[in-house]
Amino acid sequence: MPFHIEIRHSFRRAWAFNLSEEKLGRAILGPWRRGEPVELGDREWDPRDSTLLILEGPEIAPPELAHGQGWHHAERSGRNVTAEALSRAATKAATVALLGETPSAQRAVLDLLGKLETPIVDWAAVRARILAAATVVAGPRLDSGDVVAAVLAVEREEPSPAWLFEAGLALGALGGRAIVVQLGEQPPPAALRDLGVIRIDPAQPASLHALAERLRHVGAAPG
Repeated sequence: MPFHIEIRHSFRRAWAFNLSEEKLGRAILGPWRRGEPVELGDREWDPRDSTLLILEGPEIAPPELAHGQGWHHAERSGRNVTAEALSRAATKAATVALLGETPSAQRAVLDLLGKLETPIVDWAAVRARILAAATVVAGPRLDSGDVVAAVLAVEREEPSPAWLFEAGLALGALGGRAIVVQLGEQPPPAALRDLGVIRIDPAQPASLHALAERLRHVGAAPG
């Protein structure tokens, strides 16, 4: 179903009706999430002092839009999905590099990220940029425009030194944007236990929610 939106500041209001999910994300949610002005109703709206309301519901026909009655019809037939839409937009914005400790961990988390429709970039390319950004004076830093997050998926309590080295690169370059997830019953590696590890069971819906929430916070953070 399409989306209908209202943006309000004090006594001023503007509406848009029958937006597709793609147009909602591109024209409204993208700039709104980044704190940029949103153009609607022949003016710009600043997210810092405006209120956004998103309804999902049946298409509003042209006769129902007449005489300023469009929003009245939208409220009668739609449901408020503002928080859900913003959360979904933030999750999708969190471009991820996935570093699996084992092939099974890689596959399991890749499947979860697919369900979240999260864009994925190749870890090898990200690794190359991290190393290129390293200097003698300061450690590696990766601009958030290159990659927003890295998911470090581990199964064993004692992963290989090679994987731990790769994980260290991600943690050093991305800081809080590196998310450690633990699969299986073993404890997390000792070196990673104090990093807010998420324990994931791909068969449990709660795992999908937990990963989505972490990505939402990462994606919603200023770049």
